[in-house]
Amino acid sequence: MWGRLLEDINVELGDLIKLEKQMINNLKLAGTLQALRRDVILCTAGFCKFEQEFQKELEYGKNEYGDLHIQLMEKNRMRYLKIVENLTMLKRNVHQRLLEKRIK
Repeated sequence: MWGRLLEDINVELGDLIKLEKQMINNLKLAGTLQALRRDVILCTAGFCKFEQEFQKELEYGKNEYGDLHIQLMEKNRMRYLKIVENLTMLKRNVHQRLLEKRIK
């Protein structure tokens, strides 16, 4: 589920990057969009690794599901929520800049 949501965010960021290049032309905003895209990719990789290790532990491990797994899941969840928060702020920024361009 989270992987799909992160993929959707990555596609949306791609669209915002194209929009920024074509209409806004702001290097700082472009850098911020690229940085968030990099975070999304790293977060996706982290989730995939966590899921693989968790599945391996469930199938072959001798340890029970415990605090360590909960802490890792919470860490990944918080990282995801931070990405969603940053995306929301960036979308507002892009929309505001587009409105400013239109007014001029």
